[in-house]
Amino acid sequence: MRIEKITVYTGELSYAGKAYSFSQGRIYTAFPTTVVALKTNTGITGYGEVCPCGPAYMPAYAEGVIPALEQLAPVVLGEDPTHTLSLMRRMDLALNGHGFAKTPIDLACWDILGKHSELPVHVFLGGRMMESIPIHRVVPLGTPDETLASVDELRARGYGHFQIKLGLGVAEDIATMQTVCASARPGEVFVGDANAAWNRTEAIRISRGLREQDCMLEQPCTATVDCITVRPQLLHPVKLDESLGSLAEVRAAIAANAMDAIAIKLSKFGGITRSRVIRDLCVDAGIAMTIEEAWGSGIASAASAHLAISTAPEALLNGTDIHNYNSNQIAHGAPEVDNGHMKVADRPGLGTEPDFDALGDPVREFKR
Repeated sequence: MRIEKITVYTGELSYAGKAYSFSQGRIYTAFPTTVVALKTNTGITGYGEVCPCGPAYMPAYAEGVIPALEQLAPVVLGEDPTHTLSLMRRMDLALNGHGFAKTPIDLACWDILGKHSELPVHVFLGGRMMESIPIHRVVPLGTPDETLASVDELRARGYGHFQIKLGLGVAEDIATMQTVCASARPGEVFVGDANAAWNRTEAIRISRGLREQDCMLEQPCTATVDCITVRPQLLHPVKLDESLGSLAEVRAAIAANAMDAIAIKLSKFGGITRSRVIRDLCVDAGIAMTIEEAWGSGIASAASAHLAISTAPEALLNGTDIHNYNSNQIAHGAPEVDNGHMKVADRPGLGTEPDFDALGDPVREFKR
């Protein structure tokens, strides 16, 4: 089997709420997404997607995907898409870094592997470990009362894991977490996510101000080294996200005892191929995981869900139904959500297909 053609589509996903806001003035209402179709000489076509959560969250820029694909296409065309690690190595040699741009190709290869084998992707990642995935919901930056109102609305829809965006200041962040944690019901999980907004002193002050609250703190400081430095003085478990962008950085963080949990976003690491290795490393190290995507449609949600559903239950903190954050959809067959859990279909491959009527005509095409 060989890759004969790469077709690229672009679209825009509109946030279903008023605005998706988090620390340091980052506010977004829509997100450009890129969908890649890999067509093989056997007639099988696989689909992948990457959708950065704005240009100032991770080192990922939506407008940079197509120029990167121009560099990657020559080393991808003519190759066997079912040899996922071999293909990833070829992409790494052709383009240093830029995991976000490699992600749609990698996901499409896994989709082809599943379709060719007539099996869902999770079978190749360890097999189904649970019936459904607990999912968290992000609550955008707001006042304590606004945040609590959002939590109550999500709670009424069956969600029990909440990621609370913080970064308005020490007193404000303490008040917000005190307010929502005071409303906690049995089994609920609260994570205060600063998105790297705090310095060392602020992180320590906020954790001590929340000494009575049962919660986790996510990415308190920008750099992993700062999180390592303050960790012994914090009173809460620490989850890392933005500061970890490679397997080497994750290994170093584990060795330094930098975290209790990690957010594995597939596009940080180039897709499923590398994220699977990091997943297995974290299982062995006893690091709890949120397995998700930064943003995207049902294609992105399905990819992260296949990795999550094949993870040992005791190691999986939660996942995310990121496609349901959008007011419009560009894919069919997205994972279904019920009572705060996401189900993964057993259809071959990722189980999703683009909605070409919504996407429109392709913007680029590469052939052998």
